[in-house]
Amino acid sequence: MKKIFSFAGVAAIVLGVIAFLVLLVQPIAAFCTGISLVLSGALMLSVSDLLGRVTYLEEQLQIFAPGQTDSQLPQRRCAVCNRDYDFDYPKCPHCGHAPNDEKNT
Repeated sequence: MKKIFSFAGVAAIVLGVIAFLVLLVQPIAAFCTGISLVLSGALMLSVSDLLGRVTYLEEQLQIFAPGQTDSQLPQRRCAVCNRDYDFDYPKCPHCGHAPNDEKNT
């Protein structure tokens, strides 16, 4: 999708520049067409850039391992009782050990 917007944006800008070159023949129509094409091209390039940034952020923020579903949270293993629990729990729900608590280890 990003490539489509990039291509369309560049094509619109090129057509806008060509329309400006036609200013000698029909000044008003060519000027209006050129302005609208250049602005459309700039808008499409901006959308393309935003789509690229969103894709990058989605890749960086992905916390699930491949093959995991969204309803299945990654697990953490307790150092004290050696049982698994969801990574977002601050303490082990089985024994109460906190992962960063040095006095419980």
